[in-house]
Amino acid sequence: MFQNQRLTEIIKSNILKMDKMLLLFVYALVTISTIFVYSATRSTGFVIRNLIWISIGTFLWIGVSFIDYRDMKKHIWKIYGLSVILLLLVRFAGKKTLGAQRWIALGPFQLQPSEFVKIAIIVIIAFWIVERYRKGINNLKDIIGAFFPVLPLILLILIQPDLGTTLITVFSFVFMIFLYGADMKPIWIIGIIVILSVYPVYRFVLSDYQRTRVETFLNPEKDSKGSGWHVTQSKISVGAGGLYGKGVLQGSQSRLEFLPEAQTDFIFSIISEETGFIGSTTVIILYFLLILNLMRISKLTQDRFGRLILYGISGIFFMHVVVNIGMTIGLVPVTGKPLLFLSYGGSSFLSSFIMIGLAESIKINIED
Repeated sequence: MFQNQRLTEIIKSNILKMDKMLLLFVYALVTISTIFVYSATRSTGFVIRNLIWISIGTFLWIGVSFIDYRDMKKHIWKIYGLSVILLLLVRFAGKKTLGAQRWIALGPFQLQPSEFVKIAIIVIIAFWIVERYRKGINNLKDIIGAFFPVLPLILLILIQPDLGTTLITVFSFVFMIFLYGADMKPIWIIGIIVILSVYPVYRFVLSDYQRTRVETFLNPEKDSKGSGWHVTQSKISVGAGGLYGKGVLQGSQSRLEFLPEAQTDFIFSIISEETGFIGSTTVIILYFLLILNLMRISKLTQDRFGRLILYGISGIFFMHVVVNIGMTIGLVPVTGKPLLFLSYGGSSFLSSFIMIGLAESIKINIED
């Protein structure tokens, strides 16, 4: 009896400590997602599956938030080992689609491990920095040393190939060390090296379909009925919305199926066409407020491990917004990266909810 009462008190206390505004922005986004997944597909089956992922994700973030995030320090190498196993499974037993081997088939569903591993990478980096760089990250050697432990995981993601997730994860690392107060001068050196390596990477590292995406990005109109079709139609969708849009369910690009896979990579295009500048700006503002709340929580906690995790999560959300929206308006090459909490897809939904659960766990444990 006493134990049940104690458990009830803990649950009530945790709920009171949660960041309610963060949850408000999350569920505003998933509500918009459900509406426009239906608009993009006209299929109740997609909507039902979307709602299933949201429901499972809700249980996930609640479960994660009730676990003290600091306990992950005790299991960091288990987290690392599990990440390696998942990525090796993809490598040797994964499902290959459109030239990329990124998924594991689980009955009727497909799991994309890299969506979850990128969270593990953030946690591992946070742990490593806190344990090994207590006096700060002060030079290029420190930057390389802070990143080195996760390099095998990054390489396993890159060879799938999944360049989008690789770049998002690397940027999140830069975001973490920048906010941590690292000396960023060496980053300029790395930036110059990256610029100089653009052509060699394009010529010798990228696969054929990735090179095609780059060429399409630079000039989508050159092959507007072939490889440039997605970007061309997406730009038409965004431009057709005007100020107020054509109205929900009234978008011609999705209704006439001019825009393939509109419910995943190009859901922002559908939102822009049907709700116009007002609606698309509202979505961007919701993401801005979500990231702002994550950063606010980071300022409340004195624990460096928790703060670094929040920096990394913020970086992931920020880069997904930049890459996906940039992709829909032709500013970024098509990489297949989803708009988190909006694009249809089980792995992206579940991993996003896990990140929110981690943020809530940090918020709950601030006073301890």
